[in-house]
Amino acid sequence: MMLVEAELVGFVELKVGSLDVRVPVRKVPEPSSETPLAAFTMEGTTFAILVRDKDKSAKLMEAVHEAAEEALKQLSKKLLN
Repeated sequence: MMLVEAELVGFVELKVGSLDVRVPVRKVPEPSSETPLAAFTMEGTTFAILVRDKDKSAKLMEAVHEAAEEALKQLSKKLLN
């Protein structure tokens, strides 16, 4: 699956050094029971947080928050080095 083909459900804004980065949040088209609630992923220069559902449950929001922390780590390495 190409990241840009997954349904866009929103954005998470991160401060990476002095840069403001908008990370797209996209819904996995056909999630399985193995699919995490939310996970940051990068394919080349394209990146996104992929979510299993579009609901706004506390559990999903916590998973998105954790994925955003991972995004910040990975984007810091990529953009600031």
